[in-house]
Amino acid sequence: MQPPTEQRSPAQLRGDEEDLYRRHHRDLRRAVTRVVNAPPELIEDACQSAWMKLLHNQPQRGTFLAWLRVVAIHEAYCLSAIEHRDAHLEDLAVGAGWDAVTPDPRSIDDAIEARAALRLLAALPAREREDLTLLIAGFTYEEIQQLTGGRTYTNVNKHLSKARARIRLLLLQAASEATTRTSASSPVNVRTTKPSLRSSR
Repeated sequence: MQPPTEQRSPAQLRGDEEDLYRRHHRDLRRAVTRVVNAPPELIEDACQSAWMKLLHNQPQRGTFLAWLRVVAIHEAYCLSAIEHRDAHLEDLAVGAGWDAVTPDPRSIDDAIEARAALRLLAALPAREREDLTLLIAGFTYEEIQQLTGGRTYTNVNKHLSKARARIRLLLLQAASEATTRTSASSPVNVRTTKPSLRSSR
């Protein structure tokens, strides 16, 4: 019978966390600010939350910077969504009029475009979707290699090329379907000739 293997508790500290925080916290804030459009206080809260999760999960030190960045960005988006959801009408300035409660039409267009982009991403196979999402988030090919299990550069490039080609095809299909729908809904102008009442002689 083999002796039980000793497993390190996820919450067990390695001793270098304080040094890592001092060296990388400012850069982490900058990295999240470049991606998430949110107040500095919210960015700071998201980064602090990411550091707390690092203490608990203890990711591999070789890739922890990329891990920390992804977690902090995710936390910032979550906090931003909560902040928008909890906004109340009584917080609006008195006498602001309809301008204060009427949404900017550009934000509606942005939301429609974002939904269309998410639908395209959802149509991709899992590996292509994950690689393309990381690339859009600002990760380099080398960082994607590390974050997805130490794959080769060629493998990452192959899946990204397939993802781009598949999205181009989906966009062409959507444009073709839209054109077909438009032509089908437009009235057809058919010229009819009335029969002559005069008999030909």
